[in-house]
Amino acid sequence: MRRSARLAALWSAGALAGSLTLVGCGLGAGRVTPSPLPPLAPTATVSALPATAAPAAAPTPACTETTGQVIQDSYPGMLVDGEVPYRIYLPACATATGERLPVLYLFHGYPFDESHWDATLGIDEMVEAWIQANQAPRFALVMPRVPEPLFTGPQSGGPGSYEAEMLQGLLPSVEAKYPVSTSSEQRAIAGISRGGVWSLEIGMRHPEVFAAVAALSPALSVNYAPPKYDPLALAGGTAPLPERFYLAAGATDWARPESEKLAEALQARGTPVELEIVPGGHDADAWIAAFPGLLTYVLDGW
Repeated sequence: MRRSARLAALWSAGALAGSLTLVGCGLGAGRVTPSPLPPLAPTATVSALPATAAPAAAPTPACTETTGQVIQDSYPGMLVDGEVPYRIYLPACATATGERLPVLYLFHGYPFDESHWDATLGIDEMVEAWIQANQAPRFALVMPRVPEPLFTGPQSGGPGSYEAEMLQGLLPSVEAKYPVSTSSEQRAIAGISRGGVWSLEIGMRHPEVFAAVAALSPALSVNYAPPKYDPLALAGGTAPLPERFYLAAGATDWARPESEKLAEALQARGTPVELEIVPGGHDADAWIAAFPGLLTYVLDGW
């Protein structure tokens, strides 16, 4: 895993994981003349021989991994042609323990792809450092590519959108292949900018799937979704919502006003929400600065 200079400057000082064989005996061939039988001896008491225990099964080889890993993978697209790439971070020995890990799904911003969260921003390095230092429970990160035309297309939410692609394609594919939790209490969803709008829309419309929802610099001011798919409208409605929200924006971020408006709407409804304003604008510096708050808020629920 790679560490960017920016990431190291912001958090390195404070962020620091047989088969059973049966054997038979046979009588020899031919016939012999028996000798006269000797006189009968007194009957002796014979103790039963102890039963022979079956050999123990061979132990499962111990896992020798010492660090986590990021795996590049893909799944068959549901609404788009071909394979859709994604990356998944797993802590050491994740596939050897039989455990189902809590999981955080992360959507990139525009015009980035599935490598944005780890290769550019280094969130996997922060998670690995926390787990190695026993400052966080073991959990997984899933970083999918949000494919075009679903990512920036005119349709927002519902059938035929990335909402359907994520829930019907990505989610079941990852859960069938990797040891990640299938419980809403141990699933969280987050995104950056346009990806933050998708995380809010999908999470708010599916509280039975995600208990925690987060968005960094969500591009709500340029989101023109119908009310039933608009996070601001959903926050002011009456439909059930996820249990808790984390929002962050840069101090000079053009996404800050709408992020604050969304936080106010959620608070007015009595929904737990944390809004963090970090240094920076609509940029990588602000998003990396928000990582500790994002992870801490999500992990507190696990």
